[in-house]
Amino acid sequence: MPPRPLGKLPSSVAKGVENYYEVLGIQPEAATREVKSAFRRQAKKQHPDLRASDASKGASSRAADAAMRLLLEAYRVLSDPEKRRAYDRSLRRKRAEEGGFDYHRFLKARSNDPESQAKLVVFDLLHGLEDEAIEIYERGKSMGVDFRLERYLARDEAMDIEFCIAEEYEKREKWLKAYLIYRRLIVMELEKPCFRYFFDVVILRFRSLVLLKLQKEVDDEDYVDRLEEAASIGLPKRDVAQLLRKKAEVQLRLGDTREAWDSLRLAGELEPRLAGLSALRRRAGIQA
Repeated sequence: MPPRPLGKLPSSVAKGVENYYEVLGIQPEAATREVKSAFRRQAKKQHPDLRASDASKGASSRAADAAMRLLLEAYRVLSDPEKRRAYDRSLRRKRAEEGGFDYHRFLKARSNDPESQAKLVVFDLLHGLEDEAIEIYERGKSMGVDFRLERYLARDEAMDIEFCIAEEYEKREKWLKAYLIYRRLIVMELEKPCFRYFFDVVILRFRSLVLLKLQKEVDDEDYVDRLEEAASIGLPKRDVAQLLRKKAEVQLRLGDTREAWDSLRLAGELEPRLAGLSALRRRAGIQA
């Protein structure tokens, strides 16, 4: 029988990988503020100055120091969204490797089964086979079925894997494909939170992609449409203002002065002191 499909993090992991969630006494879905509270709570218990009674009973000071170092390392990793996400993936990779069953070969043999191929994308990404994962993902999209990963995986895992795919597209300078995934993930997150502690990172990646990279792949008219689309999905108002400012800049380049004025007006209403607005207004006034 094949192993259990990948899903939520296990309560314990394979030997050699400490479970930092257990070290802090929290659940894998805990918010960042819970990580901080748990660390303070555990630190009070572990701090050498508060363990005098244990020391009098002959407890090893070296063991206490090791426990404190482990606690600090758990906090260092879980309080940082990027480090925490990488750590979560390492736990899931260990789970995928448990047992002697050749799960990878099993999934590859089921090339006509969308669910198996979705799980193969996960397996390959967790094991550093990014090119293979992208190939399977794109083949799945062309299979003639609705190959959304959330149909075959737990929603939170599907969203994390889609984010990994978007990252890989960025590395390959396929900006539009990355944009489409990031945009969809943000809409999904706003409908029902899954990223939680990692959502700020998702928004940052999306904003940077749209403002700095996407225009390299599309023409100005398409870029204006993408900026308008990105500004309408429910991002924080400062991010929306930055997108509108960029939209006005491109509209001025296209000679669409009236449309640029509208974009600048909306950006100013959201963030009156946003850098660059005054300069763009002067440009729009000169061209009017």
